[in-house]
Amino acid sequence: LNDCKRELHDLMGQEKLAGASLMIFANKQDLAGALTADEIAEALELNSEKFSSRHWSIVACSAVTGAGLLEGMDWMTDDISSRIFMLA
Repeated sequence: LNDCKRELHDLMGQEKLAGASLMIFANKQDLAGALTADEIAEALELNSEKFSSRHWSIVACSAVTGAGLLEGMDWMTDDISSRIFMLA
């Protein structure tokens, strides 16, 4: 996850992504030993100052069963729409 953390921090530091929402699908949650959302957030340092003003969510999912996919898309839609209405 260190490579993922480094890439994520570099990517989210780009000016063109300022204010962008971040939704992470934590795939393979149907397998034993999968990291929890809290463990992933800790490994990626999502609770750090760098992400304190960013909207983000981690949704457990399984690409095999489809579990969690709708929940993740709902979160993204709700997050974006709530900020659009705040700007109007």
